[in-house]
Amino acid sequence: MTRFRLFLVLFCPIFFLFAYNSGYGYDAYEYLILARTLNEGYNLYDFIPSKSYLLYSSTNVLLNLLGGYNHVSVSALITLLATGVLVSSWRAARLFGERVAFLTVALTATCCFFMEMNFLEPESWIAIFGLNAFTLAVGNNGKPNWRWFGAGILLGIAMCFKSVAAFYVVGFGAFILLLWLTGRLTFWPMVGRGMLVLAGFVAPLLLSMFYFYTTNRLDAHLEWTYIYPFGGYPSHTLFLTKFLIKLSWLLLLLLVSFFVVFQQPYRTIYQQTPALWLALLVASFSCVTMLKTQASHYFFQAAVFFVIHLGFLADQWLAQYEARHQKVSYRMAFWGAGVVALLLLVSILLYRPATVQRFFTIRNYQDEEQAGAFIREQVGQAGHVLFFDNALALYYLSDREPNVPFIFTEMQTTHYIKSHPDTYGRALADTSLKLVIFGNRSSLIDDSTALQEPANAYAIQQLRAGLEKHFVKVQNPHFPLPYWRRK
Repeated sequence: MTRFRLFLVLFCPIFFLFAYNSGYGYDAYEYLILARTLNEGYNLYDFIPSKSYLLYSSTNVLLNLLGGYNHVSVSALITLLATGVLVSSWRAARLFGERVAFLTVALTATCCFFMEMNFLEPESWIAIFGLNAFTLAVGNNGKPNWRWFGAGILLGIAMCFKSVAAFYVVGFGAFILLLWLTGRLTFWPMVGRGMLVLAGFVAPLLLSMFYFYTTNRLDAHLEWTYIYPFGGYPSHTLFLTKFLIKLSWLLLLLLVSFFVVFQQPYRTIYQQTPALWLALLVASFSCVTMLKTQASHYFFQAAVFFVIHLGFLADQWLAQYEARHQKVSYRMAFWGAGVVALLLLVSILLYRPATVQRFFTIRNYQDEEQAGAFIREQVGQAGHVLFFDNALALYYLSDREPNVPFIFTEMQTTHYIKSHPDTYGRALADTSLKLVIFGNRSSLIDDSTALQEPANAYAIQQLRAGLEKHFVKVQNPHFPLPYWRRK
């Protein structure tokens, strides 16, 4: 435990610096913008969310406690969440021994750097609740029935942050079924345990539905929490190459581990350790989300369980080595750490060497603050703005909102536009809209997968017509992007 505390003391300032210098990240801007609108008198689902509601409400509460919507507070929140993941990882892996826990935490911390946890991604929350559900279910504290019910509740809360947490429940169900198939559980206890997990999982979801029903937002809640994420979000491979390069170190370690684990004596050890079955099943079913998109943070919820397997396997290999050589030499430890460090270095060099700078500099955000002040000056206190593609950050920097029910023009917006084709036409005719800004991407909207769809083509045509009719294009030496100002 002392080593773990020392590890946290070293990890927190390093990760805070890395997060601070990383900026906000594209997804994080949306989370922060929607969270802050709750301070501005808006309600959840006044804007289309890309994630489940608890991400936005918790972000708002925690940032208000940490000092508000500034970069130091946001970086502190990100570091707090990463620390929560490490603590949860320690608790889960400690079921297999102290050395397994330390190895697992070290790998989990590395994953935080490589899988975009330096941005405000909901996978941190999912990992925290998922790991604690795992610990509760397979631990020895309390009666088994209550442990499995409690694990289900934790998984249900995770679902309130992001819908992909449902795949954790599938992993739990597959594990309970496997216990029955291998004779470790009889039929009716198997059914009962599965129902307890399911009942616990459903409880937070039903409470959420009841709340949004009483506030007349149930349809929006169901649409953006369940219907669209599981049925409407299209599949693509835009980030596949980036994923393979960025996580090559972990993928290689996993490939080697799966080869080793089928060898004796490791195969027998794994057969005698059912808790590892749960970790691997949860990790495997979590990978289903990768069929939709291969962004590296999508893999994090699987990675936190895969590294338990890696930590356990490394511990067993060391135990076998110690049985033959009495103890692990410093030379062996040095070589093992060196191999992992080399894999990490190669991944960094292949992906983006400039990221190393984030550990040695302190980024200056003065230009962003000036851009926000410039927009506030142009728009006034009550005016609305409309920003596209990578100009999205300006919503957050200027503390101004659009007069359309979405923040970015991603795939959720394409889905919305199909049933609301005149959205842009009405927005540009609205005199409260003072400013329109596009980023420097040629695709105009974020959803490059559906540029030629009739709904988007019609919407963009409306947008261009509205700009020509109601706005004038302006270049300003005090602002880096051309913008459209109302005539």
